Parts: sequence; structure tokens; C-alpha cells
Amino acid sequence: MTRSNSSRPRILFVDDSRLMRACATRILGQDFDLLLAESAEAAWELLQDDASIEALFSDLHMDGKSGFDLLQQVRQADQPHLVDLPVVLITGEEDGETRRKHALMLGATDFISKPFQASELLARASAYSQTSQSAKRLRLLEEEHHVDPETGLGNRRYCEERLMQAMSFAHRHQQPLVLMHLRLDGLTALLEEMGEPHAERALQRIGDTLKRRIRREDTAFRTEPETFSFLLAATDAEGAEKLQRRFMPDLEELGLCPEDEALAVKAGFIVQTPPPMNGRDGAQILEEGLSGEATPVSAVGAPSTSVPGIEQALRLLDQGREDQVTPHLEALRERLQPLLDLMGRGGALASGEGAKRDLH
Repeated sequence: MTRSNSSRPRILFVDDSRLMRACATRILGQDFDLLLAESAEAAWELLQDDASIEALFSDLHMDGKSGFDLLQQVRQADQPHLVDLPVVLITGEEDGETRRKHALMLGATDFISKPFQASELLARASAYSQTSQSAKRLRLLEEEHHVDPETGLGNRRYCEERLMQAMSFAHRHQQPLVLMHLRLDGLTALLEEMGEPHAERALQRIGDTLKRRIRREDTAFRTEPETFSFLLAATDAEGAEKLQRRFMPDLEELGLCPEDEALAVKAGFIVQTPPPMNGRDGAQILEEGLSGEATPVSAVGAPSTSVPGIEQALRLLDQGREDQVTPHLEALRERLQPLLDLMGRGGALASGEGAKRDLH
């Protein structure tokens, strides 16, 4: 994708009339970096290739695709800079209120009538190029607000926002969803020992490595100083375990494998399948996983395939999640049986001692 090297605002003017393109050049050429296109098709190619275009002026009636068609393509584009691009449609005397209302419904920003005055065209071009520049700055600020500056991964706030979106999508489409957490205990102490700039490079390398390992549809975040979280779309607990195995060579390459005692960094995973929201927000659900209280499950709403510990089972009961404990009652009973046996022997012993006292 190309970008303009000019300091002047870049505007695209589309009209199949050579005379109208010449007029636009005469009026706008001195103050703007002006691109010209003679058809909607040619304009669309330029828009796809040039992210520095800050406003689009298009004739409504052209041979081939119309200005309506071009407007619809722009508003339905995948690229954020096109969705927000100011689009001014150039209308003729034959275009009544109905056509204008239709254009507004499609997302037109404004209109200018033929024959246009030079001052009017200049004013619209100046106003909407400034609007576009402001929108771009806002998008950059939003992107920076979502990024952990040390690793380049998403930050905790962004993880909370994306988690809510992903949970809603998974629930609607009955798809599994996993939030996997990689803990690197001792990483902070190691980085302090390394000192700058080595610690800075190490964090950047960790971020690059983790981003490289996940799929395009997945997202990686730094949710705590020593914890990295991965939102894995359409993935169950088994898929998360496969990803863990793929991570291990990367951790060894980084010198962060659990067996490397010399570095005092221990890696461990928590696999969390977010339960139904039930009024909770992304921050609360994320905190459950990071605190180790999450119950790994194989799919959204499905019971856990791994047996919870006794304390974890009690926490689930306190939280009203009996359905996640019931499938494992037999296994939990087996774990508790030695304790129950001991309690039984202790009770019998206590009864015997009481009988002896009664005899005396």
C-alpha cells in the first residue's frame, strides 16, 4: 500500500468528465495533493492502494459503476481508514431529495452541486481533509491505548474488551472458546538482573515470539507483568494443550523453559474456558482465570473434562456451579475416601475409649 510523501492533504476527485477533472485541478491543485480518476472502478483501485487519501469527491452519475456504487464499496470495506473516509457526492440538477436521502443512508458525508463554485469546493476539501486527519489521529491513539508498550502485545484492558466480544460471538454461534494464560514466574526478577537495554530487547523478543506462534484469528495479550494471555477462537481445551506443546520449543529458545533452573524462571499454563457471563464483565472473568480459579472445560457451556481439585470443587459449589462438579462426584469421592476412612477409624476409636470410661 502506497502513502503520499507530500505535506499537503491528499484528495481523490472522481468524474468521467474531462472538463470537470480539469476544473478540479485548477481549483484544488495548488492547495492539495490531488488524485484524479475517470471512473468508480479506477477510484476504487486507488483507494485500495493508498491509505493517505483523506477525502473523496465523486460524481454521482458516471458510466459503469455510479457514485452510489463507489460509496457503498467504501462503507463496506474491511479497512478502517476507508469506512471513516469523508465522501462528498457531486450531484446534478436532476438529483432530488429522494436521491440525497438514499445517499445519506449509504453513508455519504455531504453533497456539492454542479456547477460548483471554486470557494465552495475549496471549503469542503479543506474541512473534510481536516476531519479525516483528526479521525486518523484518534485511531492511532486508540490503537496505542490497547498496546503494551514493552512487548507490542495487547494490554489487559484490550484483553477484557476482546474477551466480551469473543464470548458473545462464541455463544451466538455455539463455538468453543479458550482463554489460555502463560505464567513466567520469576521473569520480573530476571529482567531486573539483566538491566537495560537487555531487558527491553528481551521483552520485545518475547512479544514477537508469542505473536508468531498463534493463528491469525487468535490474539495475544500481556495481562500481568509475568503473565501472557491468548484468546483462542473456535478452540477447545484439547486444542489449547496442542498449542502449549508448540510453545515449549519457543520458551526453551528464549531460555524460559521450566527446567532451566539457572534462570529461575518457571513457565506454566492455565487453560480457562469462560463460563456464561451472568452479569459479569470481562475484567471479572479474566481475573478468575489469572487467579487460578477458572475451571478448564472442553467447550462453551460444557462440563470439565478434567477433575477439579477438592478446594476448586468447593469454590464452584459456593459460586452456584453445581453442574461443573456433578460429573466428577465419583472421582472426588475416591480422592476423599482415605480421609473418610481415617475419620471413620477415629470415630470408632473415640467410641471405644468412651465405652472403657463407662466400664470404669
